Amino acid sequence: MSQLPIVRGLAETLVLLSDFTMDEIADIRLAVDEACSTLIGVAAAGTSLRCVFTIGESELRVQVDGVAAQEGLPDARSFGWHVLRTLSDAVDARQEPFDQQVSGYPTTVEFRRVRGKA
Repeated sequence: MSQLPIVRGLAETLVLLSDFTMDEIADIRLAVDEACSTLIGVAAAGTSLRCVFTIGESELRVQVDGVAAQEGLPDARSFGWHVLRTLSDAVDARQEPFDQQVSGYPTTVEFRRVRGKA
């Protein structure tokens, strides 16, 4: 959780350099925060998050991978998930079966934001 401001700052810098508007930058920064916070909330003790930012000609894709302590996807009815859906053009969560090597359930939250969408 202590590294979350660094991830937010990295996301902000990447989209700032990619011609997103100031409003889009603020939305993306908040969406990254929600995606990471969602996985932090279900994370197995001692695990890490991995964030992958892919910037295309007209969109940004963010994939956040973590290891959940319990089986089950993030609650799609939660306020945080609602915020993530509102700030992105597409959002998805998926989970793999229990993995003994990581002592948990590999879980991914991914979202996409299109640049300049009215």
